[in-house]
Amino acid sequence: MAGKDIPGQASLVFDVALLDLHNPKDSISIENKVVPENCERISQSGDFLRYHYNGTLLDGTLFDSSYSRNRTFDTYIGQGYVIPGMDEGLLGVCIGEKRRIVVPPHLGYGEEGRGNIPGSAVLVFDIHVIDFHNPSDSISITSHYKPPDCSVLSKKGDYLKYHYNASLLDGTLLDSTWNLGKTYNIVLGSGQVVLGMDMGLREMCVGEKRTVIIPPHLGYGEAGV
Repeated sequence: MAGKDIPGQASLVFDVALLDLHNPKDSISIENKVVPENCERISQSGDFLRYHYNGTLLDGTLFDSSYSRNRTFDTYIGQGYVIPGMDEGLLGVCIGEKRRIVVPPHLGYGEEGRGNIPGSAVLVFDIHVIDFHNPSDSISITSHYKPPDCSVLSKKGDYLKYHYNASLLDGTLLDSTWNLGKTYNIVLGSGQVVLGMDMGLREMCVGEKRTVIIPPHLGYGEAGV
């Protein structure tokens, strides 16, 4: 109303579009949870988590998306590496879970905002958890079949011939010896495979089938391959 005089006793008309609202006492809210049936453990502080997200304002305006970059956002959680609202909202999730996290400004980018996020904005993150692990995790082994005679077990120095399907936790197939039509052959304990695989192939008998889940620090680490 700069430059305009308002006469005495004047009625005023404001056309208002409410963009968002919050209360300084608000915490985050979690909505629209889609939790996989098989959830062996939930995320906790100190885990390293990979997830996709769309970030919008309350009016639906998109301000950021990991999908547009075609790569996940990867971070330790509960450690202050992301805004407080996301640090809290990413706790207690399952691998494969989808949820909406609504973050009030004081747990987001505050009164100043950031980039194309205006000040005092409520943020909405629709996330999809791809996987997570903890740096203290070891490998996980699930045996699916053992032959009746399982007395001779593999050990360091043995020459092994085996078949495998390799995938990510979301089921994405990486490699398969069956597709190549030949076995993979190594000397156990000689450094020919990643440490987690070397550990996962020990104490097996001929004919045994097992699933080995390898955390990154025992696989291909932060760089991948």
